Amino acid sequence: MDTLWLEIILMITVPGIIFILVMGLFIDWLNRKIYARGQNRRGPPFLQPLYDIVKLTAKETIVPEGVSKFWYTVLPIMFILTAITGALMIPISILDNTDSFVVGFTSFRFDVFFVLFLLLSYGLLIYFMGYITKNPYAQTGATRSLLQVLSFEIPLGFAILVPILMVGKDRSDFILGEVSKNVYTAIGENPWFIIGLVIAFCVSIIVMMAELEEFPFDSPIAHTELADGWLVEYGGWRYALIRLGERFGAFFICGLIVTLFLGGPYIGNTLALNPYLGFFVHLVIFVVKLTLVIAFMSFLRTLISRIRIDQTVRLAWKTILPIALVALMLTIGFKLI
Repeated sequence: MDTLWLEIILMITVPGIIFILVMGLFIDWLNRKIYARGQNRRGPPFLQPLYDIVKLTAKETIVPEGVSKFWYTVLPIMFILTAITGALMIPISILDNTDSFVVGFTSFRFDVFFVLFLLLSYGLLIYFMGYITKNPYAQTGATRSLLQVLSFEIPLGFAILVPILMVGKDRSDFILGEVSKNVYTAIGENPWFIIGLVIAFCVSIIVMMAELEEFPFDSPIAHTELADGWLVEYGGWRYALIRLGERFGAFFICGLIVTLFLGGPYIGNTLALNPYLGFFVHLVIFVVKLTLVIAFMSFLRTLISRIRIDQTVRLAWKTILPIALVALMLTIGFKLI
């Protein structure tokens, strides 16, 4: 019973939902700050993301005429719950005594494949949220978003397979926590693996920027073309939920990159520390790696202007997919050798 209550407390506090909320707001601030500095602006104050959410919850909510109020309310809730579910799967600092590696709250066997399903669901919910509003701008943005997600989902799957193949010996290795623990060991045993891993890491960065609809892949919400795209008809607390869902999604997606390609909460294969000290050390290592990934992605978005949706799809199928296949083939080849 004591263990159960401890798990509930951790799920709510650190590294649970409250931690994810704080990190989501921090990601929003860091992203906007770096982007502003890249444009020679000061950027927002540290607490600005929190002020934005509080302000949105106090605004009036208007349901467009002819729109189903049920789906108009349920879809934003499903959106944020999907993002939270994915974020809770990321192994941060909780040690599983049975398997001896750090796991997420919702980790289970073959959870890597469930992560792909969550990413696809994340994109589908964006499409439905825009489609139900019956606004032409929103529906156009939703269609662009769905097309973008479907185009990048296959390259993402190939990129994710690279670290899995590196560490995999049997079916039990399809676990995020086990991949993050053994990725450094795999490189130590076969240094050639790092070639495929670096290529797959670069592919995943590009794909995840498209998943988050960041520059240069923000055509679904292009302000100058679609007046905020699929978000145009949302306001008040529903809009606040969507914005929070996007920040939780950013934590989930960037945390996934850290887990699969950068060793997650590990510096080496393992940390010989007592459980309490190890908990905080794992947490700090993960946060540092996550911050570096966010900063890198934010820096990239300052360098490239928006590209059209047809250019995005062409990039996904003609460039990113072949590169992801090369990374996968190299990893398979090094594995066989």
